[in-house]
Amino acid sequence: MRIVFAVLLFFWYLCALDTGIVKLTVKEVDEKKQTLVLSGKVEDLRVGETGIVIHRVGSGIISNFVIITQIDGEEIRAKYETFKLLEQKYLPTPIIKPRVSDEVIMRSFYGRAFVVAPNQQTYEEVRNLFPKIEFPSSDLMIADVGGNGIVDPSKKAFKEVCKIYSVGLLMIYASNGLNILDCQSFEVLETRSLENPNPSEIQYPFFARVEAKSFWDFLKSKRDYFKEYDKLLQQINK
Repeated sequence: MRIVFAVLLFFWYLCALDTGIVKLTVKEVDEKKQTLVLSGKVEDLRVGETGIVIHRVGSGIISNFVIITQIDGEEIRAKYETFKLLEQKYLPTPIIKPRVSDEVIMRSFYGRAFVVAPNQQTYEEVRNLFPKIEFPSSDLMIADVGGNGIVDPSKKAFKEVCKIYSVGLLMIYASNGLNILDCQSFEVLETRSLENPNPSEIQYPFFARVEAKSFWDFLKSKRDYFKEYDKLLQQINK
């Protein structure tokens, strides 16, 4: 049994999402449609992955945020928008547009991830699968998501909390297993079968060491963890 488990784990690591940085180059720019054609090694890039454009002004400046929309052989297409992930209200927002030959760095924030899990055991299981990723405490999400009175799982709320803490990946454990999402594009990059080690213990809206407090606390008893996250993921996949 241990041998079988070891073999399965080996293949899991072979196929697992790569969070390593990938560098591409802007080959074409369509300002009207705000799209790019990128060149470089496709490697295992996936539709929905995000990155940043580095415009060479002096030592370089982050000019735009990019989302991969299509991969056709060696050709990579992406859409771009203003970079706002590290916004500072007292500093001007760059309005530089991407140019041909600019560098694009994919997976810029994939070194950090949040975990949404029904209980502590599942939470720890997920963390242990990715030893190279830093996992900020889910308490931070409760402080922001819960503090704003948000009881229903919300794409908008998760994107905002990921932006605040510079987190690139969101790992949601739902009834189909572990779903790994890019926290800004909110695309599911990978889904993995993973058993819930303690199915009878469920914490809503997700496991954290502090309890979510809001005006809507009285509604929590009516919410089903798996039903709510399955519904959120179905909305994404439509």
